[in-house]
Amino acid sequence: MRIVLADLGHNQVTMSSDVYPLGVANLAAYAQKYVKTNEPLDFTIIREPQDLKTILDHEPPDILGLSSYAWNHELAYHFAEYAKARKAETLTLMGGPNFPLTEAEAEMYMRTLPAVDIAVRGPTYEGERAFANLIQRYVDSGKTIEGVQEESVPGNLWIDKKTGDFVNGGELDRILDLDEIPSPYLAGLLDPFFETGYFPMMQIARGCPFSCQFCNSSVLSNSKIYSHSLENVKADLLYIAERVKPEIPLCFADDNFGMYALDEEIADFIAFLQGKYNFPQYIRTTTGKNKHERIIRVMRKTNGVLPMTSAVQSLNPEVLQNIKRSNIKLDTYAEIQKELISQGMQSYGELILCMPGETKASFLNSVEKLLDSGVKRISAHQLMLLHGAPLNNPESREKWQFKTRFRVVARNIGEYDTGEPIVEVEEIVVETPTFSFEEYLESRVFHLLLTIFYYEGNYEELFEFANQQGVKPYDLIVAMTKLLDRAPQAFRDVIDRFVEESQQELFDTKEECIEWSKRHYDGLIDGSLGGNLLSKYSMIGRFYVFQEGLDFLEIALKETLGDTLSQEKTAMLESVVEYLRVVLLHVPFAETLSEMPEWQTVYDVETWRTEHYQNPLESYRFQKAQKFVTSVSHDTQAKIMTRVSTFGEHPAGLGKFTRTMFAQDLRRSLDSEKVEDRNDLGVLQ
Repeated sequence: MRIVLADLGHNQVTMSSDVYPLGVANLAAYAQKYVKTNEPLDFTIIREPQDLKTILDHEPPDILGLSSYAWNHELAYHFAEYAKARKAETLTLMGGPNFPLTEAEAEMYMRTLPAVDIAVRGPTYEGERAFANLIQRYVDSGKTIEGVQEESVPGNLWIDKKTGDFVNGGELDRILDLDEIPSPYLAGLLDPFFETGYFPMMQIARGCPFSCQFCNSSVLSNSKIYSHSLENVKADLLYIAERVKPEIPLCFADDNFGMYALDEEIADFIAFLQGKYNFPQYIRTTTGKNKHERIIRVMRKTNGVLPMTSAVQSLNPEVLQNIKRSNIKLDTYAEIQKELISQGMQSYGELILCMPGETKASFLNSVEKLLDSGVKRISAHQLMLLHGAPLNNPESREKWQFKTRFRVVARNIGEYDTGEPIVEVEEIVVETPTFSFEEYLESRVFHLLLTIFYYEGNYEELFEFANQQGVKPYDLIVAMTKLLDRAPQAFRDVIDRFVEESQQELFDTKEECIEWSKRHYDGLIDGSLGGNLLSKYSMIGRFYVFQEGLDFLEIALKETLGDTLSQEKTAMLESVVEYLRVVLLHVPFAETLSEMPEWQTVYDVETWRTEHYQNPLESYRFQKAQKFVTSVSHDTQAKIMTRVSTFGEHPAGLGKFTRTMFAQDLRRSLDSEKVEDRNDLGVLQ
């Protein structure tokens, strides 16, 4: 019996989904163990739409299962239709978190999907048991759609083909011991992905104790945490480390990694793997929202490759109450940042625009507080109204008076030789009674500048210099928003195009968005239109107009410092600017990786940086000018070029792969040609 499970991702602009298809592989491993049948279950795991089309054209399966997320639903449904057109008897299934919460909405939603025979739901976010139940029914009922639908199947929903009735098989108990799910890695189901450039993904624990109303992990049935055993996690990690390229990131699908005692033991094993396999060099996950002492210990044990994700979403008490969210105290948060900085570790802050009760002033106040605490990267996400998230329920929409628009999901559009282009669309909040659309656009420009210049310490030396002169990072970015007319023309053009596209990408209805997208398909594919605009234009500002951006930052600094900028301080500022021109890499990478520019200076900016700016830069003055040469290590080159080959070097691709790299990975190393003019510490005493 042939079963194809497809977790499809668009790949026309770049690889929109960058991880192994763990979810569907779990389904296959579970069914292989628990379904009783006299014939083998022949599973094929698919990521690429083109591969699925080939299968459907030449050897349609008995069963086609499709994962549905906000970023691939239309693509998945298109292939359900395509499968039915090729072989009507194929049983088509759809599962995943992209599904309404209420039964009335679930029925309406299913009626919009006539090519899907059954929605595999299980307990919310756990489909393994529901899927195995369904496959068992399929086997026992003679392998027909009609036979399957003769009576309800726990964990599954459908519209009955004969009567037209909505059938809900009801909830199943959650899996309390995740070891009940056999490892798809050890079963070899994910072996084909080790050479693809995609990132291996694992899930250590399921569930989230928090009830954030914007999130589709917030349902009550998902509130308890259940996990795999340490032994099983270690076995999977070892299996991956022995097969993957060491520069490929490791991803955990956990909602709160690092918050539990098990995570510390896992971190110890990761440290062992790093010593033996030089893997992982970067871990992408969502870290916990409390137990920060433990999270820091986990970060230390993994040798700084795990950034802390501080997803506060807002620091406005009214907003936090409205979304049923609790954050740690800001003083505690600031102490955590000090500890992370002292250990050379990274922390990311996350906010969401246009939350219920948020104002532009309170949003910017949250940004300022996060920056003051020491966070090196702040992401300001759009408020998306997701299926499965309470804020998307009709009563929430009415209560908070959201004004929404529809736009193309970034990078998620394509044509796969099956007809017309397939477009993914999302609904976002762009205005509320307390946050106007004009303020929304102004906040987006502010955040673009913050992302280009402050993201993860891109230009940290200049911000540290400013800070030592009494100008905070927040104040410098605010100053830049007011000085845009002084920016070099090429940089100003980037900001103007960003504002223009930020308005053009929004539509009143989903249908208008799709129709526009099809008319402008070529521009969306080549990147001249659309995409994740914040990511796209931050990549352009950071890597394409790098020189002009650096010039603008220098202009803004000199203007902000004004009369306090003495001749000596001006010389120091210009020395830092030239240092950054030499060490920062930009496109085209193949060219800049091979360049080894030299730099001559009287200020030892490099030592000032490595000693964490503990003293003013004037303390690091050489007795006479010193010449430095630059280089890029083999590991750094491999890390960058592996990602370029997978995602591309255009803005959309850069936006994908820089998410799994530290800013320091995109720099040249600096070496002194002669050191006799400098004392042992490199600092004048």
